[in-house]
Amino acid sequence: MDLHISSARLDDVLYASELVQKNMRPYYVRHVLTWSRDDFLAAWKTLENYSVFKGQFQVGFFSLSEQAGDLYIRDLQLSAACTGQGVGTWILSQITGMATQRNCRSIRLKVFADNPAISLYGRAGFDVVGREPNLLRMELRIACR
Repeated sequence: MDLHISSARLDDVLYASELVQKNMRPYYVRHVLTWSRDDFLAAWKTLENYSVFKGQFQVGFFSLSEQAGDLYIRDLQLSAACTGQGVGTWILSQITGMATQRNCRSIRLKVFADNPAISLYGRAGFDVVGREPNLLRMELRIACR
């Protein structure tokens, strides 16, 4: 696989917002939540965003933030055509490498409790550490150097 990441540009936000809407719409409908493009755009400006490419084609993105020694995955989205091909696993390995380089204690995320991505996170070593309505909080502890 010819995969690589690069820092997202501000104009990548349109691709990202459309991908989130497409991928997450069923969850928002099922859980009676409202997704706001304006809120997404405002958050985008405050996060560390990366575009994911397979060859020359953008196939996803992820957004991170760091707080008190922990790295948070705020969003991780892949195009449907790339699921089940190891791309998500590869992205998580890249994020783990970033967390290790930054000497973070852990990587944390929230995921809808009915999202099949939970199995991806579990295979990558994430454990469920808490629950919120409709969400699981998951964490991967980073080994000390």
